[in-house]
Amino acid sequence: MSDRSLLMEPIAIIGMAGRFPGADTLEQYWDNLLRGVESITFFTDEELLAAGCDPGKVRHPRLVRARGLLRDVDLFDATFFGMSPREAEITDPQQRVFLEIAWEALERAG
Repeated sequence: MSDRSLLMEPIAIIGMAGRFPGADTLEQYWDNLLRGVESITFFTDEELLAAGCDPGKVRHPRLVRARGLLRDVDLFDATFFGMSPREAEITDPQQRVFLEIAWEALERAG
């Protein structure tokens, strides 16, 4: 089988999920794209200082005062995934979000 024939094989996507800044679902994400919704959060100097940023860095002209934020990353259900509260606490938040999204994709796939 050639590399080209591998590219021509049909595939079936049976379940998808995702979480993005400004969108908790793929449907919201695509709707935001279609409507041109800005999903990046922009911060004022006051907000950055209140969050504990170094005042010298806040005043730096090259500082990017924006970030993509995901909602509800603090609502991870450790027991649902068979984790102790302490284990969930020390698990990287990106891994916790990945577990939630993987579960959602499997549920959507049926």
